[in-house]
Amino acid sequence: MKYSVFRAAFAAAMLLGVNTAAHAQLTVFDPSNFAQNVVTAAKAVKGEIYQNTNIVYQYQMMANQLLQAVNLNPVAMKAQYDQITGDITKVKQYVSTLSDMYGDLQDGAQYIGHVQNLISTSGKSPTQWLSDMNQLYKQGDATATNLFKLGNTVATHVQTVAQRRADLQTQLSLTPTQEATAQLTTHYLDLVSSQFSDLLNLTAAKTQDDAQKQAIDNQDAKDRAAAAASFAAQQDAERARLDALPGN
Repeated sequence: MKYSVFRAAFAAAMLLGVNTAAHAQLTVFDPSNFAQNVVTAAKAVKGEIYQNTNIVYQYQMMANQLLQAVNLNPVAMKAQYDQITGDITKVKQYVSTLSDMYGDLQDGAQYIGHVQNLISTSGKSPTQWLSDMNQLYKQGDATATNLFKLGNTVATHVQTVAQRRADLQTQLSLTPTQEATAQLTTHYLDLVSSQFSDLLNLTAAKTQDDAQKQAIDNQDAKDRAAAAASFAAQQDAERARLDALPGN
């Protein structure tokens, strides 16, 4: 009975977004809010890409003007040119990292959108949907397996690229506008990473729950089979005893 109540509460928390205070022991995941945060984070990253692409262009203009300048100290000009081209390389690498992150966030939006579609278009109750998903897991369904593998991959990529971005950002001297944009982007990335973690924890909990239930079902099936075999053996022994009686 307790087990059934737990599964009902888990289904409600996962698909209906129950109140956190009422179910403090469960992680509450809101797919719609998550999808919006992924899109917002992607827009923030895209804004950083645009801004830093413009900075690369400005650096290149500075380098060209320096090459066209006359009556400058060659040594000082070379040092200045090397510094500018070095900054161009760093910013280009930063833009490349941001582009990778933007792609990962787009994958994340596609992933969570697919999850929402699975739930909303199924036309089933949460309990039935979870039951069907459980059946897919048992059958090793490639689509269900790959879907949640994709979620794990996206979360890992977001965290990895965010670290690369942070490392590169420490090497750059950002303008106040760049700094504000980077901080805002980091804020949304933190939200996305946190919610990906919640979703994966829910998935892991459900998988563990299904595995435990399957183990119980398997043990029950073994016990029933053993009981049936024992009963059949008793019947055979009783039949043999009756056949051995005189007059048979």
